Amino acid sequence: MLKGAFGKRMVGVMGARAEVQDVDAMLKTLSAIDEKVHTVSQIFDADRIAGKEHLIHAAKLALDARATCTSFAGSLNIELVCWASGVRQIAQAFERVGLRKGCRQVAILTIGNTREAVKCAQTKILQELRVKRDNKVIDITPKKIPVLMKTFNIPKRELKIADIQKLVLEKVALLSLQR
Repeated sequence: MLKGAFGKRMVGVMGARAEVQDVDAMLKTLSAIDEKVHTVSQIFDADRIAGKEHLIHAAKLALDARATCTSFAGSLNIELVCWASGVRQIAQAFERVGLRKGCRQVAILTIGNTREAVKCAQTKILQELRVKRDNKVIDITPKKIPVLMKTFNIPKRELKIADIQKLVLEKVALLSLQR
């Protein structure tokens, strides 16, 4: 559960294995599920996500921005991509962390008012997108570190100061200074 200027929201993060062929069709299915269940969901390239905490952090920042009228995207699901990517420009945000054709590992973030709504949405997402849940795809692995460093422009020397997840979370948080 997240608390802030936005009140209380339940957040669910899951990983899945997928065969992404049609990004638009997947996003439309996601949107239709959200509309039925009254949630907001977004799907990301899991190779570019620095653990579950990365998406939870982005969700809190996006919700805070919307609640305080400092958001820069027209919808919460677009705002989530911007915050997860650490960039304001929507096209760049999707390029950085968004779903793309050929993607095999996805991270799915769902926000709702109740735990039941989030759970229902995530169950429907798995079924309707025909993806297999595998939360390990979100975990940071040695193979993922160079991808994250390139995605978030993190120099190698900074890894001597902090671990990759902390560095990515810092890049995401710095977006709030770009207003």
